[in-house]
Amino acid sequence: MTVLLELKEKLKITYGKYDIYLNPLFKFMLAACVFWIINGNIGYMARVKSLPVGLVLALFCSILPLGAMIVVAAAVILLHLYALALEVAAVAFVLFVLMGLLYFRFAPRDGIYTVLMPLCLHYNIGPVMPMAVGLLGKAYSVVSIFCGTVVWFFLNGVKQNQAVFGSSGQDTASSKLTVALNQIMGNKEMFLTLAAFIMVTAVVYVVRRLSVDYAWTAAIIIGGLVNFVVLFAGYLALGITGRTVGLIVSSLLGLVISLILEFLYFNLDYTRTERVQFEDDEYYYYVKAVPKMYVAKKEKRVKRFSSKGGGRVSKKQVSDKIERKLR
Repeated sequence: MTVLLELKEKLKITYGKYDIYLNPLFKFMLAACVFWIINGNIGYMARVKSLPVGLVLALFCSILPLGAMIVVAAAVILLHLYALALEVAAVAFVLFVLMGLLYFRFAPRDGIYTVLMPLCLHYNIGPVMPMAVGLLGKAYSVVSIFCGTVVWFFLNGVKQNQAVFGSSGQDTASSKLTVALNQIMGNKEMFLTLAAFIMVTAVVYVVRRLSVDYAWTAAIIIGGLVNFVVLFAGYLALGITGRTVGLIVSSLLGLVISLILEFLYFNLDYTRTERVQFEDDEYYYYVKAVPKMYVAKKEKRVKRFSSKGGGRVSKKQVSDKIERKLR
C-alpha cells in the first residue's frame, strides 16, 4: 500500500507540474479516438473520413473546451449522415438540438462524461461510466449519461440499417424517416440500458454520500449488483441473447475501475476516525472526521565535509571526523 501511495503522490506532483502540456495532449488523444470511431463506423462522406482531416480536427479540439469537442463531433456526424440520407440527417439534427439544450442547460461541465459514454458502449464496457459518474459527478451528471447513451444507440441503429438508408426510390423517403425515428422511439434495448444506467448512477451517487464507513466501497458493490441484475433481467424479458458473458465482463471491469477511482480520489484511513462536537449561539454540531491516507515526503539531508584550508579531503579524514562526531 505504501508503494501505491507513493506512486499516487508522484503522479499528482508530475501532473501538477506539467498539466499545461498534458491537458491538450489528453484532449488530442481523446478527440482523435472519437473521430476515428465515427469515421470507422459511419464514414459515409469520403472527404471528412480522411485521416488528415481527423487529425486536424483533433488538434483543433485539443486547444478548446470539451464542450467544443462535442459540437465538432456532432457536426462531423451530421455530415456523414447527410451523405447517407437527408432524412436520417434531419432526424439526427433535431435529436442533437434537443439533447444540446438539455446538456448545456444542466451539465455543461460534464463534457468528459458525455464523450466517454459512447466510447465505452462502443467497446462493450458501458457500465464503467455510470459507476464512475456516480462516484465523481453530481446529481445532474446523469444528463451526460443519458445523452451519450442515446447518441450511441441511434448511430448504431443507423449503421445496422445502412442498406435501407442508402436505397433509392419513390416511396423510400417516408420509409427512411420512419426507420430513423424508430431507432429512437422503438429501440427497447436503448430504453432498458438507459433505465439501468440512470438507476446505477443514482444509487452510487446516493450511497457514496452517506456518512458511513467505506461508503464508496459499498456504493461500488451495490451499483455493480444493480447494473447486473437490471440488465440481466431486462435481457431475459426482451428475449435478447448472447449478452451474458459481455455483461459479466463489463460489470467486473466497472468494479475494478471504480475501485481504482476510489483509491485515487477517496482513499481514507477509517482506523483513525474522530468524532468531535462543538456549538455556537444557534446550533450544536456533531462532526465525523476521517483522515486521508498519504505518505509524508522524504526530506533529503545532505552532509558536507570540507577541510579547514579548503583543499581536498581524503577518505581517512572523513571517516575519522564521522567517528569523532559519533563518540
